[in-house]
Order: sequence, then C-alpha cells, then structure tokens
Amino acid sequence: MIMKNRTSSKNGSKNIFHQLHLYFGLLFGIIFLIICITGMLLTFEKELTPLIWKKEQQVEVQSARLTLDVISIKAKAIFPDKRLFRIEVPSDPSRSLRIQYGSKKEKYWYAYLNPYTGEVLSKGQQNTRFFQKVLDIHRFLLMDKIGATITGISAIVALLLSISGLYLWWPKNKHILKQRLKIKMSASTKRKVWDFHAVGGFYAAFFLFIFTLTGLTWSFNWYNEQFFKLFGTSKAEKEKVKNIETRIPTEFSPLHVIYKHINTLYPQPGNILITFPENDNLAISVTKESFAGSLLRINQAYFDSKSGLMIKNNPMNSLPMAEQMRKMIKPIHIGSVFGLPSKIIMFLAVTLAASLPITGVWIWLNKRNKKKSSTVKIKKKSLQIPSM
Repeated sequence: MIMKNRTSSKNGSKNIFHQLHLYFGLLFGIIFLIICITGMLLTFEKELTPLIWKKEQQVEVQSARLTLDVISIKAKAIFPDKRLFRIEVPSDPSRSLRIQYGSKKEKYWYAYLNPYTGEVLSKGQQNTRFFQKVLDIHRFLLMDKIGATITGISAIVALLLSISGLYLWWPKNKHILKQRLKIKMSASTKRKVWDFHAVGGFYAAFFLFIFTLTGLTWSFNWYNEQFFKLFGTSKAEKEKVKNIETRIPTEFSPLHVIYKHINTLYPQPGNILITFPENDNLAISVTKESFAGSLLRINQAYFDSKSGLMIKNNPMNSLPMAEQMRKMIKPIHIGSVFGLPSKIIMFLAVTLAASLPITGVWIWLNKRNKKKSSTVKIKKKSLQIPSM
C-alpha cells in the first residue's frame, strides 16, 4: 500500500509538472523563440558588423593614424549641436573608429571615421542601426517598458520550463539514463523528435540557467538588486571622479597622452573606449577590453580631462567581487568571456534552446491528433448497428 501511495504521489506530481511545462511552453513559446533568435544574432554582432557593412567598418591601413585629439575635433564638427559621448578605438588597425553622441536620457547618434584620413564613412541615429533594432526586439519586443516586462516574465518562465523539463526528463534507473543522453537516430520520426526535445532540453538547461539568471538583471530592478547583493552589494552607483586642480592652457587636448598611458598600463591588445563626462569638472573614463590568456578582462582608469594626468586606476582584479560581476554580466550573457570559442558554444546552445518550442509544439499537436483519431474510432464503433 505504501509503495502504491508513493507511486501515485509521484505520478501525480509528474502530471502537474507536465501540465505546467506544456501550458507555459504554449503561452510563451513564440516569445522565447524570438528572444533566442535575436540573442543568436547579438552574440556575433562584433563579428558580423564588419562583414556586412564593409564600407563603413573596413579601412586601408596606412603608416600613421591621426591623433585622437585631431579625431575629436573632426568628431565634434559632424554633430556640433550634440554632446560627444564616446570614442571607440578597435584593436584591429583595419577597422574604423566609432564615435557616439548623446546620452541615455536623449537619443544616441553615431559616426564612423577613418582613423588615418579623418573621412566620415557613415553617420546617423543609433536607433536606425540593424543590430540596435535587433536589441530592441530582444529586450523590449519593440514595446518599451511593457515589452521589457514581458521579456522578463518570459525569462522567469524559461527558468521554470528548464526546472520542470529536467524533472520530467529525470530517468528512473541507469539503463534509462543511457537512453536519455542520446538521440536514437534509427527510431521513428515521432521518437526522434521526442528525443531531440528531451535530450536537447537536458543539454540546453545549463545554458538556459545562465541566459535567464543574467538576462533578468536588465528586466527588473528588484531582481538586479538581489542578484548583485549575492556578490556583496545591491546598488550600482556610477563612479564620478573629479578633475585635479591644475592650470592647463585651454587649447591643450589630452587625448593622445591618455591613449598612450592606457596602453602602457595595459599593454595587451584590446578595444579602447574613451567616455567623456557630462560635466567639465569631471574626469574622462577610459576602458580597455583585452584578454589575459583566454579570459576577458575589462580594466578602467580615470584621467584629468584637461591635463591628461591619471587620477585613478581600476584594474579589474582589484575591484570588489560585485563590481567585477557587473562588468562581466554582459560578456557572460552573450558568451564572450573566453572570446570566439565560448561564443560558438553559446550560439550552439541557443540554437538548441530555440528548437525546443518547435519540437514541443510538434509533440503536442501529434498527441492531440492521435487523441482525436482515437475518439473518432470509438464513436464509429459505438454507432455501428449489430447484425441480426
């Protein structure tokens, strides 16, 4: 009797998990699919952009570049009525410089410049860019705050689907475990699709945990605070470093000095982001993204915006754990922590995850049609008149 009760209890809980897995999957499957596809594109944004838009991205390498001081003057002349926000200097000498204007409160604008000639290769509003539109779909479904809430809820549902899917997948014994770890290619189409959903879901589950747990930090403030609280702090306060009181000629531009200094501090090849302050009394923030071995490091330093003298150095390994995690949350989410190899792994994992709603719906429709045909057969039999 005890064994029967345990079995019925287990079957009952499994049925509940099955129903939850089914209906959550049907309700949010299309949103989950959209998020996966856009996520796959965004993972390779840096690799795809120079291939698709060669004219604005690729330049002929020459003997010497223009100094960043000259570049900044040319950049300000492109959109003289807009605030110069950032200059991005890629490590690849055959790539153009990206200039960004505006702020979070305003709309962002961009321009691509040839670092050797100063030629403007392209310019416009950031929200017209292809990958910006992909990002807007990925995060907001083109519906701003409402869309952010929907994608956030979808991420929570994806987490629940992963947990319920693992529960339903869990084998009773070692013999069944071997079957659940591989797809039986010699089986029928129905069995292969089921295997692909169950086995694929198992292998994708670990990555789904990473995607959802990191992705939720952009969806809900309450989650963001609790997530980073695990690493030591709940609030992200933007650091504001003030300039040093120095007498510098107003025509002096320090960007070339700053550029040389950051490369001396961090000699490994990497992309450099020079971010200009909103206030003239604040320092310039310079970030260098480079690889220490195979691991991405995001180091930062602050420089006096008038003299170019370094005020503060923030090497990543000296920061508190919570701050390190804040810097790495996006690379973890898109899989760029170990460069291209980890991106490829994440891409394959997202591809696998994107197939789950499709195979799930196929399995559901197949079962539904089977039940309908069975019901029709029973009705036909009941309506048959017995022969005399």
